[in-house]
Amino acid sequence: MTDEQTDDNEPTALDDAPNEVDGSAEQAKVVQPTPLPSALVVDAEPRESKSVARYFSFLFLLGVIGLVGVIFYWVMARFLIPLFLAALLVVIFRPLHRWMLEQTRGKQTLAALLTTLSILLAVLVPIGVLIVMAAAEGRDVLKQFNSTKILRDVQEARTKLKLDLPNANQVRNIDARFLALRTMSTTDRSDLETQSSELFEIIEASNQIADAQTYPLPEPTETEPAATVTEDEESTLSPVEQEWQNYYGLLLEAKDLQRKLLSKSEGQNDSEEAIDQYNSNLHDYREVVHLTAQKFDAYKYKLMGGRTRAFAIEFLNPTDEKLQGYANLGGEFLKDQVVRFGGFAGSVLGSLLLGSAIMIISLYFFLLDGPAMLESFKGLSPLDDAHEIALVDEFANVSRAVVVATLLSALAQGVLAGIGFYFVGLDSIFLLTVLSAVLAMVPFVGAAAVWIPCALYLYFFDNNLTAAIGLAIYGVAVISMADNFIKPFVLHGTSNLHPLLALLSVLGGVTALGPIGILIGPMVVVFLQTLLKILQRELATMDGEAAKPLETLEI
Repeated sequence: MTDEQTDDNEPTALDDAPNEVDGSAEQAKVVQPTPLPSALVVDAEPRESKSVARYFSFLFLLGVIGLVGVIFYWVMARFLIPLFLAALLVVIFRPLHRWMLEQTRGKQTLAALLTTLSILLAVLVPIGVLIVMAAAEGRDVLKQFNSTKILRDVQEARTKLKLDLPNANQVRNIDARFLALRTMSTTDRSDLETQSSELFEIIEASNQIADAQTYPLPEPTETEPAATVTEDEESTLSPVEQEWQNYYGLLLEAKDLQRKLLSKSEGQNDSEEAIDQYNSNLHDYREVVHLTAQKFDAYKYKLMGGRTRAFAIEFLNPTDEKLQGYANLGGEFLKDQVVRFGGFAGSVLGSLLLGSAIMIISLYFFLLDGPAMLESFKGLSPLDDAHEIALVDEFANVSRAVVVATLLSALAQGVLAGIGFYFVGLDSIFLLTVLSAVLAMVPFVGAAAVWIPCALYLYFFDNNLTAAIGLAIYGVAVISMADNFIKPFVLHGTSNLHPLLALLSVLGGVTALGPIGILIGPMVVVFLQTLLKILQRELATMDGEAAKPLETLEI
């Protein structure tokens, strides 16, 4: 074997050394654990503290956002209603804006500007002119306010309804005297003399009533203070006359007893028998006075057609002094309100102009950048994108239908009412038209709250029976029925608001936001209804049910 072969085939010490080293290294690698890097050893402990710090940082961020949100609300609160109205106008006039985009070949700025100008010319300017004219007519009505004319008109209406109090002055006088008699004492002669004067006034007033009503008066005799009505006489008297005879007979009996009391007090007989007789007569006198007052009330009820009607007649027939006081009080109240409104007229007008300017500017930018604003809202909202799209679409569809139906119905009823008011010859046509249109938006109230009082005014105050009947028939058959045709045609089942919920939403909206609450109140309810539908869909999905379309969910 040569040296070359030995070198090629036999391993040398150098060849074996690496194997031994590698084997020991592998064994050492298995037996001895590899130490961790120093960086990992240092950061392992603070990882928990970092998560806690991040948690507190998140809470602090939420707190800052909440604080800034409250400040933002304070800053923007006065502009929320103009912004909401601008959004509603965008929803309602979206088809017009799309048509403008087609006509301008996709020029967004020009289309938004033309749409805004069209809305101003077609909607806001006519409404503003109509409101100004109605306000001017309202001012003229206040200037013509006359308490004397109102009192005369009230008296004429009362007479027409047969609600006048017969012999009103005498009846009030008798009631007041009887009240005084029942509260007076009879401890000495001066009290008896005062009662004698009161009874004399009652008898005089009763005689005046008898003369006015041609009642037969029973004449007192020597043996009998007041003659009773015989059966033959009673059969010839009416029920009212019978009640009068019973009352007047007791009145004369009370006067006779009162005269006896005066004569006994003059004798000043202090015997026990005289005192007993005096006390007996005094007791009888008090009983007769009380019974006479009751009989007079029974006569009044019979004369006026029963207790209920008598109460209504007495309520509607206050004394002239009270009626004049009510009229003066009403006039002063209205004038105070006008003066108070005039004091705030500058601030109100300034707020109205500012709100209108904000609404118009917002309308333009919503038309121009509306899609981009919605995309930004989707990015910030934690809701699922499908829910956001469903919420926006549902709110747009329902709000457009509800607002258009409400406004069209109110406008139609206002115009129809104005036509009716014009033909029956009423004044302040624009004022009555605006009131009819505004009240037509209130459920269960409607334009009837205007045309019914107008029909009553024509009958009772203008003495125009034909016009009153014509306006009443026209109001029932045309004005109020318009709502039953327009709203179903526009809505097509879009809004499922219960009538009671619709009424409460309108009343609550007006209370919280003023007149604009008529529109905003139902919109808030519709928005809540849509959110509850989305919540119901989410709960159904969490329970493992198949997701239902939003339209099929009921709440």
